[in-house]
Amino acid sequence: MTPRKKLWCWLQAAAVALALAPVSAVAAGPAATSMPVPSVTILQGDVLSEELVAEERFVANDKVLRNYFTSREAVVGKVARRVLPKGHAIPINALRDPFLFKEGERVVLVFVTGGLSIEASGVALQPGVLGSLVNVRNTDTGVVIRGLVQSNGSVQVGVN
Repeated sequence: MTPRKKLWCWLQAAAVALALAPVSAVAAGPAATSMPVPSVTILQGDVLSEELVAEERFVANDKVLRNYFTSREAVVGKVARRVLPKGHAIPINALRDPFLFKEGERVVLVFVTGGLSIEASGVALQPGVLGSLVNVRNTDTGVVIRGLVQSNGSVQVGVN
């Protein structure tokens, strides 16, 4: 990384730190906002549970708040994309939904229409998040199909 890029990264971090200056509980004025923060340092790939998330008050404008989570419920159960330091506000792009299956894992393909239900096996070509569309290779035919990830980890293909 060039010295110019290092300086730019440092200046951006300093601007965010100034924009999200912590406030004591006594000085909770109209500009103070309660935001979820990690109670310990969270490592990449860790799932945020109730006991790993605390609330802290910050002073921030609306422009800054759009880039950070503002409710505890929105972060619990999510997975960290990168290391989240203790006591810092959590950026929106720092968390993702948990994968129900990973790329290369076997999944069940389900086709349902009327009273007919057909199941086949496939190999996921990308990780599956609940409700997302993923590509899966049918292991019997080798054909790549697109389907919707279900809560049980299966992939629904075709029309309902």
